[in-house]
Amino acid sequence: MSKTLILIRHAHRDTEDPSRDNGLSAKGKEQAQRLSEFIHRYLEKEHKGEKPHFLSSPKKRCRETLEGVAAQEGREIKVDPRISEYSAIESHQDFESRMDLFMDEWKYEGHPLTVICSHGDWIPTFVFKLTGARIGLKKAGIVMIHWVGGEAFLTNLIQKVF
Repeated sequence: MSKTLILIRHAHRDTEDPSRDNGLSAKGKEQAQRLSEFIHRYLEKEHKGEKPHFLSSPKKRCRETLEGVAAQEGREIKVDPRISEYSAIESHQDFESRMDLFMDEWKYEGHPLTVICSHGDWIPTFVFKLTGARIGLKKAGIVMIHWVGGEAFLTNLIQKVF
């Protein structure tokens, strides 16, 4: 069985009040639009006819990053707290435990085509745990992972879409 996981780091955040769950800045909205167009083209070319499953961190900036492409694909965004950023009120062990729970569910029961929007701490840690690859990922960057024959392969790392 093969499946595809597309991980997107949220677009640029409105930082007017960093203590709030702000949405996207003007720059972030432009990035989200370009991401939406890119992901839509990719899905049309590589996964025509498949219905992607969209998951987002609870943070507003993540949901807003996915809104355009989810709407284009006629799909809803489901919020999953397991893919949220590291919280100051949790231990690193708790952070990794919720990540492991998500990873095991995705590997063995997850949708064959999943698009996730998460954060700059969660995604690199998850990618390392799943594939062994050490990555950095800019805001609005994309990582594509293919699961084939019980093994994960990082197939694309895109730092900026045009």
